[in-house]
Amino acid sequence: MPFFLQQTLLISLIFLIFYLDTSLAEPLSATFYSKHCDANVSQSTKLLFGASNSFSISNGIFFGGGGRLNNFLFPLTSRGFKRSFNTTGRSRPNTFYFEPTQVHLTRDRGILKLEGTLVLKGAYARIESKSHPRQYYHERRKVIFRFSGFWSQETGKLCMVGLGDYQSSDEDHIADARSAVLKLEFPKTSNITTSVINGTITSTALGSSPAYFDPISLQAYEQKAYEYTIAVHAQESCSDLPEAGSVATEGDSICANLESFMRGESFSSRKLVALLGFEYITISQLKCSSNGRVHMLMVLSNQGAYFHSNTPLQPGKSLVAEGVWDHQKHRLCLLACKVIWEENHSSAGPKIGDCNLGLVIWFSATFSLRNRSAIIGRIWNTSNGGNNHANRKVVPIYSTNNLNLVVPGSKYVYTQLDTAKMHCNIIRNPDHKIKKRYADASLHRDMSFQLNVHDSNGKSTWGSLEQVSVDETYHGNRNGGFFQRDYIDTYNINTASSSRQADQNRTIWNVGYVLSYTFWSKQFRESVQISAEGIYHSTTGTLCLVGCRLPTFKHMTNGTIVEDGNSTIDDENLDCKIFIQIQLPPLDAENEKGTGTIKSMREPYSDPLYFKPLKVEFSVFGGFVSTETFARMDAEIVMVIISLTLLCACTYFQLRHVGNHSTILPMMSITMLVVLTTGCMVSLILNIEAVSRKRQPLFESEGSFDISNTANTIVRLITLVALLIHVRLLQLAWGSRSKEEKTKDISRDAEKKSLMLCVPLYFSGVVIIWFVHSWFSEFDHTIMEDLACYVGLMVDSFLLPQIIFNIFSQSKDKVLTPFFYVGATLVRAVPHIYNTYRSWRYMINFRLLDIYANPSEDYYSRFLDVAVPVIGLVFVVLVYMQQRFGGRCFLPKRFKRDVGYELVAASNT
Repeated sequence: MPFFLQQTLLISLIFLIFYLDTSLAEPLSATFYSKHCDANVSQSTKLLFGASNSFSISNGIFFGGGGRLNNFLFPLTSRGFKRSFNTTGRSRPNTFYFEPTQVHLTRDRGILKLEGTLVLKGAYARIESKSHPRQYYHERRKVIFRFSGFWSQETGKLCMVGLGDYQSSDEDHIADARSAVLKLEFPKTSNITTSVINGTITSTALGSSPAYFDPISLQAYEQKAYEYTIAVHAQESCSDLPEAGSVATEGDSICANLESFMRGESFSSRKLVALLGFEYITISQLKCSSNGRVHMLMVLSNQGAYFHSNTPLQPGKSLVAEGVWDHQKHRLCLLACKVIWEENHSSAGPKIGDCNLGLVIWFSATFSLRNRSAIIGRIWNTSNGGNNHANRKVVPIYSTNNLNLVVPGSKYVYTQLDTAKMHCNIIRNPDHKIKKRYADASLHRDMSFQLNVHDSNGKSTWGSLEQVSVDETYHGNRNGGFFQRDYIDTYNINTASSSRQADQNRTIWNVGYVLSYTFWSKQFRESVQISAEGIYHSTTGTLCLVGCRLPTFKHMTNGTIVEDGNSTIDDENLDCKIFIQIQLPPLDAENEKGTGTIKSMREPYSDPLYFKPLKVEFSVFGGFVSTETFARMDAEIVMVIISLTLLCACTYFQLRHVGNHSTILPMMSITMLVVLTTGCMVSLILNIEAVSRKRQPLFESEGSFDISNTANTIVRLITLVALLIHVRLLQLAWGSRSKEEKTKDISRDAEKKSLMLCVPLYFSGVVIIWFVHSWFSEFDHTIMEDLACYVGLMVDSFLLPQIIFNIFSQSKDKVLTPFFYVGATLVRAVPHIYNTYRSWRYMINFRLLDIYANPSEDYYSRFLDVAVPVIGLVFVVLVYMQQRFGGRCFLPKRFKRDVGYELVAASNT
């Protein structure tokens, strides 16, 4: 077929499909659309050609949707539902999003045909779990509308009709699909005063119909195309503000930095309450053009960005802003307008108020004791003070989220080093002959700790001391608060420790920290976050710091915030009379803990900001590992290799034993061999997974912390050899059942009966694990990880199937060689004995470094560490007695007679 003919047929087919689509689909909704939408946007014939897909709404808010009796979509209050929108609480508002699926040109110029999906997410339903009665969870009610309609470029109106389907649980009894009409004001070009989209969803059913629901009001901060109208005025409004230390950010990275670091960022200042009525401003949405012009939506709250980082527009609690990046002064200048709720005789909805809030934001070039915010800003009312900056009441604001943001070119400036040196009490080493080694101050993780804080009343709580700077280098709060331990692979460890000690050429380091802790009581919660700086003596391990309480801290006395005289805590007047001294233990200390104190340098009791000294202690896990720990890990690697080698030797002796005595093969329990083979397979799989994972090092002082490839290869090779020997043994035992006629019936019957006992026992363990994971979901490990440990527990009792087999078969044959059942029992029992010693000898925080007696391959606890060796010893004795005196030698005589009678009766027949 000629090429042009192929093209002609293809084009004809496309037009045919298009014709069928328009001729069959459109008439179905033409009448329905004319009835409800012609007054807004008249319908037109769809053409094949698509148009720009610029009608998406990513995050909006809605109200309404109630109804009479049970005819509701989204009830504000009803039985079994939680109220989803609360203007003062932390609950989520009712939200929606709209995603167009098709946008087409029509025969009428300026009119587009749209098809799309609008999803409403409303109240949370309280649902009872089907699999776990009396357990409840909360599920957001979701309604999905599929609309079709037209948009007019001239009027900016969008009108669509369609049906709504419900995604809800079986307990949420609501009607089936309901027809509705969507109307949106979606202008072709928007500016700051028209940047908010308004719309409605109305039911087409009669008010008495079960499918009826009350009208739904929609609002969203979204635009097809944005036109900047006040960006120039925004730059003028901050032109007379004095320049601050800001980092130069130019070129193509301006928008990337603004969108990456500022979207979702929250700014705080207690003085904001007087200006706006709220303590936090959160940038919810931000859009930046290539020339540095920006428009954004900001949400006001009293809880910070944790609850409002992606909150949609809320009238009365939102600001819309527009501005431009100042390339000379390296800052963002904005003018913001309040979004208010306006009600009048014709319409009700969000309106843009006066744009009289000036705002300037920049990336900080310097960090200090009083300023740990990567992004800083100023906000003021442009209506007060005129154009004279001196007459304006400018409120400073500071970012609260980006504690871990490090801006290139920034540095740390110390201001309290002399005070720290003056109060520092250095404990000298009395024995100069013994040279102790301490952690290197330049290594972040070695100098960050998880603390146990004790007050004078005996109360205790957890806290963290996180390093943020060394000398002028500021690296931020990398863990975002409490110290987080990295996981390391079981066999992925390098025991080299030569680079661990501090740089002996330096004796004093300038360091910066963040200290956090929280005390709880019935009256209130006292959360404290202290920024601190000072010195670290690397030769004595002494850390001396001067601290300031951050602006978010509210000092309380008997539940009342202190606000009197010079003791007031605000954004500029911090409480910086706090001294912290920490004593680090030496690197080679044996189970020695770090200690320290936090105390106020104010006058006791006369100053309302004075507090009694706090004591702190911490384990040496977060910062460093002693040389003894590395020696233990060396020994455990050797123990793993020895244990696996012994298992191979014991199994090989059993293989030789059955080779020399082939008649006893049928009397070996296949269930026992399957359990042992499964244990080898699981061990090999866990080892391969651990080696293949790519994880960060646990301790920076130890370099990459990788064991050599030779050790990994040896471990896997020996495990593989053990697996192959067990598989061969299983193969011989299985094949012998059909060859030995004398014992075939006896062995099969005994195996069947032992399976009837063992399988329910093993299966009940699996059920218990599943039950525990289903009811207690706070475990940080998966059910597969627990099943792997359960296999290890089954292997610990590997002799149980053989003992049961011997009882039913009444065998006196020496089926198992002592090298096998004694040696294999020792291989399983010794790790539990060692774990008991290790738990007593070493600190619990070091247990992530366990290599031998690995908790990922077996269950270890105080009970099991005693029970497994004892049960193993009992099983060894029973097997020895069975192979010497008979399978039921330890049972009462009545059972022995029954067995003898059965054997005689069978021989007579």
